[in-house]
Amino acid sequence: MDSFEMSKIAGAVLAALLLIVGSNVIIGARTASSPGQPVNGYTLPTDTATAEAAQAAADPVKTAEAPALAAPAKDGAAPAPAKDAAAPAPAAGGFDAKAVVALLASAKADDGAAGFKKCAACHAVKKDAPSGAAPNLWGIVNRPKAAQADFAAKYSDAMKAKGGEWTYENLALFLHQPKGYIAGTKMAFAGIKDPAEIANVIAYLRTLADAPAPLPN
Repeated sequence: MDSFEMSKIAGAVLAALLLIVGSNVIIGARTASSPGQPVNGYTLPTDTATAEAAQAAADPVKTAEAPALAAPAKDGAAPAPAKDAAAPAPAAGGFDAKAVVALLASAKADDGAAGFKKCAACHAVKKDAPSGAAPNLWGIVNRPKAAQADFAAKYSDAMKAKGGEWTYENLALFLHQPKGYIAGTKMAFAGIKDPAEIANVIAYLRTLADAPAPLPN
């Protein structure tokens, strides 16, 4: 075989190699422009931002209804949770003495008498009975504060300074939280939390009189 034949064969082999390499380059370029498509059994990684933008363009309504993403973390802190615009604001708390007074019309004095048993160890309730560790509560409704004659020397300074009468509303406030209504009172009882129970006890205290005080309108 002469040199001319050898040159032809070498040229053919070189052309074939160039064709193979060129084809692979073209195929690789086309594949790289389509992230997320399987190539030789593997899925190429997808650009998240690009995919989300494409999703938003394809379905803007669904994207708008999606929950807000959490705010990015700063200085290594945990990411802030997304705000739910539909979540209701927390209701304002607090004891409402007027609501207790409104319950008096339907309150049950007998249930109040049963609940008062926890107070009977200190408070006398019979007319003209001597006060004990606490003042006698006969006639307590609308009586001036710190006015039980045989207990005058034992009232706390805070009770004496409070002034006013034991109205239905004031009784509700005191029974709910004695030290909250009169800071410095000697009353050791923690209080009654249930408004209906407070109303029942006040209804019972109302009966401790020759002529029970009128119910509020």
